[in-house]
Amino acid sequence: MSIPKILLLLSLSSAILCNSPSHPTTPRIRHCIIPSKYDFSNGTADDSPAVTFAFAKCSKDATITFSPGIDYNIFNPITATNLSNVAIHMYGNLHLPQDITAIQGLVNASNALTYSTSLYWFKLAGPNIDYIGTPNVTTGWINSYGQAWWDANPPNGTGTAARPHLLSFNTTNGSLTSFKSRKPIAWNVQLSGSNVAVDSAIIDATSNSPSFPFNTDGFDVSGTNISITNSLILNGDDAIAVQSGSHNVLFAHNTIGYQSHGMSIGSLGQSQSSFANVSNVLFTDNTVISAVYAARFKSWLGGQGLARNISWTNIRLYNVSFPIYVTQTYINQGSTQTQLENGTVTNRPNNSTVVMQDFTWANFTGTINTFSPGDGSCVTDPCWYDIGLPGLRHTEAIVIECNTNTSCQNFTLENIQVWPQSMEVPTVVCINATTELNPKLGFECRNGTFISS
Repeated sequence: MSIPKILLLLSLSSAILCNSPSHPTTPRIRHCIIPSKYDFSNGTADDSPAVTFAFAKCSKDATITFSPGIDYNIFNPITATNLSNVAIHMYGNLHLPQDITAIQGLVNASNALTYSTSLYWFKLAGPNIDYIGTPNVTTGWINSYGQAWWDANPPNGTGTAARPHLLSFNTTNGSLTSFKSRKPIAWNVQLSGSNVAVDSAIIDATSNSPSFPFNTDGFDVSGTNISITNSLILNGDDAIAVQSGSHNVLFAHNTIGYQSHGMSIGSLGQSQSSFANVSNVLFTDNTVISAVYAARFKSWLGGQGLARNISWTNIRLYNVSFPIYVTQTYINQGSTQTQLENGTVTNRPNNSTVVMQDFTWANFTGTINTFSPGDGSCVTDPCWYDIGLPGLRHTEAIVIECNTNTSCQNFTLENIQVWPQSMEVPTVVCINATTELNPKLGFECRNGTFISS
């Protein structure tokens, strides 16, 4: 990688980390310790009224504590969107209800058509919010009992209907430390706002049966100056999905896997009436294990917008179906519930594209899953991740599918050392990444053997 590009990436990483939240100057003078009825009710009482009361009483310049090792039933959604300078000590274990029908009723009543209107079981908003978990792995968990939801998914379905999101975290100058989620029903954390640092999170969406954990995104990001570091994400969808409106995002020193869909930009451009915009995103020093994708970009056919200055560097991968994957003609096999924005999902005109500029993939090492590619989300024939790519051999190190010969600009690929597990020669699929607009592409753009240049 050239010296100017290295300096640019280092500057981006430093800028994001320097903008990470610091301790507030205003003291947190009030303290609310949340009581629990869990033990003396034999696990049947609802503690959500006590939680709601604590968030109201200690909504400003305060600390709210879920006590170490204590269990709490959170049988109703918690909304606290007027917080200011609040620390949430998540030292206890939270339990969501296990009545699927009752939860579906709440989701259906919430008009959950897009991420912005979906029901979140926890919705926290305001400046200077610090969610502080514990490094003790035996406590501090949110238990969502998602396994029953995954097992209830009908044959060839894409997820049980009317699923809630887990946490909306919208803050300025805030943090999320040692967040731990076990068996989430679906989406985990929606991050928005600015200057938010996530560190040492654990998300466990591994299934104990053949049922696939659909839409168990780790972090969906739509903010500015966001960092996610030193975390473990085992799930059945994007470990991180950087969405429109995101700028200055760092994803570093993480391990992702199980049946993950990797480190993603997008999807972008579902709403054909709005302009998608993402810039300055760095994924670096991450390990990807048994995922469908490692580095992924996805924008909708007929979308519009610009994604600029995106880099994946120093990526270690093992048993990954598609190490590098770009598509500007994305489709979503899911229901309306799984959409990010309003916008048609079929019969879309190919009249515009989310343009990609200044993308870098550098220093990839590892193995391509040739023996059992894909994951349990394949419910169509051909599989949704194979559509539009005939003749796949699953020896592909790189798939770049540009919608037009001008929609991919200034791509750089360097030191891509990934090999099929079969020890065949790695191959590529490359469409419309022209030499004129991508002089540092690093390989010949055609379908066939991967030949670096």
